[in-house]
Amino acid sequence: MSDLHKKLKALRREQKIDLAAIEKRTKINLEYLKAIESGKFEVLPSTYIRLFLKAYCVEIGADPVDAMRQMDILLGVEDSETIPIPEVEKPVEENGEPDESTETITMDLPPHEMRSDWVKGVTMIVVLIFSIYIVKQIVSNKPSQVFDNNAVLEQTVEPITDFELINDYVLDKTNTGSLAVDPPYQAKIVARKAQVWFRTETDSALPIENILHKEQQDHFRFVRRFDILINPTNNVDIYWSGQMVPYLESTPHPAKITLDGTAKTVTVQHYVPQK
Repeated sequence: MSDLHKKLKALRREQKIDLAAIEKRTKINLEYLKAIESGKFEVLPSTYIRLFLKAYCVEIGADPVDAMRQMDILLGVEDSETIPIPEVEKPVEENGEPDESTETITMDLPPHEMRSDWVKGVTMIVVLIFSIYIVKQIVSNKPSQVFDNNAVLEQTVEPITDFELINDYVLDKTNTGSLAVDPPYQAKIVARKAQVWFRTETDSALPIENILHKEQQDHFRFVRRFDILINPTNNVDIYWSGQMVPYLESTPHPAKITLDGTAKTVTVQHYVPQK
């Protein structure tokens, strides 16, 4: 049985970070945060389990990629080798016996230097979110331009963050099916008549964002998993190794698409704005 949750909890305690503070910053329900630290990952919504664990790790200064790999192994998602989280050292009480109530994790850096790195990271995230907000305000307030022949210029689509997806939208429907595809896997995103914004995450690589204009396309290669967050879905086609991905409906709202190369399945989740 993996002790991933114990090590994460011990790291948070050593950093003196309260769960309520993490809940306030990430908007993740406190019960879900407690479930992570109890190792009850099955309690978390399957749609957001990786997002919640990643956000939690960022808040406490842990490596989210290592944590997600160990969680995948614990849940039987993949058979890759475990990348260990640093071993813990148990504190010793005055009587010379180990204290079983808490655990600490050995650190390569002093706590004050890790806290400084954490503060820098949070600052960068805040600046990024503020920049996205400013861009949205500029785009939303920019008047439409019209040509002499009354043809309206193409409007710029808006990016969607994971937290906006959670707070501003609700899951409308989920469809899952299989495709007869063989590796090596390739994915293609094609914009038909208007702009399309998307963000992709291939295997364990960093996310990539892009905007495709009319009749443009982008290509990707992946080994096990390919995740796409796209907005909107009414002007786009997605292909997996030459086959069009099914279940992708034409809507003016975002959708999440997961291509699972291990199971050869496609999962499409459509979202609608909260009322």
